[in-house]
Parts: sequence; structure tokens; C-alpha cells
Amino acid sequence: MSDTDFPADLLELQQRWYTAEADWAADPSEQTRAAFAAVGAELYAHPYWASAENRHKAAMNLKQAARPNTAQEPAA
Repeated sequence: MSDTDFPADLLELQQRWYTAEADWAADPSEQTRAAFAAVGAELYAHPYWASAENRHKAAMNLKQAARPNTAQEPAA
């Protein structure tokens, strides 16, 4: 599998990681930290990584592909 072809569940998991990260930043409680850590562990253990040609490169590409679009449309 290439470093840019990601299963839908892996993309969704990376998006959940971003959400959990934001939740933890907004509320640094033990509960949000634990939720963030749980998503991170699930992401780390995903079966995709066993077939990645270059895990680091694939992880960087996954983060880019799943990153929330924060760019604003120009005002008309």
C-alpha cells in the first residue's frame, strides 16, 4: 500500500485524534487526557501501519490528509 492511500477508518481515526487533541487543550482534565491517549493508542495500533512502505512518511501524509480545513474563504 502506498503512503498516500489510506483506509477510510484510518482517516476517520486521525480526525478523531485531532478532535481529542483540541478537546484536551480546551479542558486539560484527566478525562480528556485519557480520551486523547486512547485515540492515540488506537491510531498507533491500526493494521495499516504493517503495510506502510515508510511509516514516518505515511504518518505525515495521513496527518495532512486528515487535517481539518482551517483556511477561510476570502470575503466576497
